[in-house]
Amino acid sequence: MRLRHALASAGLGTALALGVMSAPANAAPSACWSEQTSPTFARGACNSMAGGGSWRLGIRCSDGDYKWSAWKRVTTPTSLRCSGGPTITNHWIDTA
Repeated sequence: MRLRHALASAGLGTALALGVMSAPANAAPSACWSEQTSPTFARGACNSMAGGGSWRLGIRCSDGDYKWSAWKRVTTPTSLRCSGGPTITNHWIDTA
């Protein structure tokens, strides 16, 4: 009985060390894109959420202000705007 328990423990330890029994990690979303649609608007999304994870749109305005959308877990595009005069100088998608 002790031998069987020792072998089972060793097998479990080996499997864990090799990652056989570990849970798969969530992959980041893929096929992500962002575009500037006017001097003050940008939009973006990730087209594949098959691996799980989340994404958000970010922009930088010409006045130095940064803005981010809420974290998303869907493929529906979202938009952001620089308001009050500044224009967009950069746009991107962050994934997690």
